[in-house]
Amino acid sequence: MKKTKKILNWFFGGISLTYILIIIFPQFIFANKLEYKNFSVYYHSNEINTENLKSVLEESQKLLMTTKLFETEINQDVFICNSYNEFSFFALLSRKAFAVHYPITQNIFLSKSSISDNYILRNGERNNKRTLSGVIAHETTHSLLENKLGTLKYKLLPTWKVEGYCDFVANESSLNEQKGFKDICIDKENSNSLAFKYFKYRISTQYLFNERKISMEEFLNNNFDLNEINENLKEKYCTQ
Repeated sequence: MKKTKKILNWFFGGISLTYILIIIFPQFIFANKLEYKNFSVYYHSNEINTENLKSVLEESQKLLMTTKLFETEINQDVFICNSYNEFSFFALLSRKAFAVHYPITQNIFLSKSSISDNYILRNGERNNKRTLSGVIAHETTHSLLENKLGTLKYKLLPTWKVEGYCDFVANESSLNEQKGFKDICIDKENSNSLAFKYFKYRISTQYLFNERKISMEEFLNNNFDLNEINENLKEKYCTQ
């Protein structure tokens, strides 16, 4: 019995180590690579039009250049998955997401996408489509935040700041804006919709930068009263 348990421990330990190594060094799984601007993009299909892919990356870089965190020397590795199943392999804990960004390695894995039409899908019934260029910009902003703060401080940053700023740079959310503002106005605080939460994170971040004119350092280091911001948002966007 002890010998069997030891063998199983070695077996599952070996599988776990192999999986971790694949997540860290996934390049060998992808047949093709395009280096363009600040991106190294890995993908499977030989049918992908590289000019279309370059156009997507151009749009992503335009978005990234709106943040003071943007570094011209950064090189972002991006891996485009062919299917939801493949994406689930690389994103076990985020299978329903559009993409996943891993700290330290800063590898980005994307869900099923259309390069030619610049959109990406997630494996969900609602709020399941975004622009591919926007998601690449969103995920790359995670890298920029980590580079700015260091991994530990980045991981300790509140979720609303991290995701709000990344969507602020991407200039979009998966939730329809009209519905998002309607939900803010009816004070949908206890919504279980992750799409709404991300929308509100983005609009709150947008309010701080555009209305209060705060600096990047203030955003990253200061504490903000989210209830106060919520009231400010209702005053700005909701009719009396």
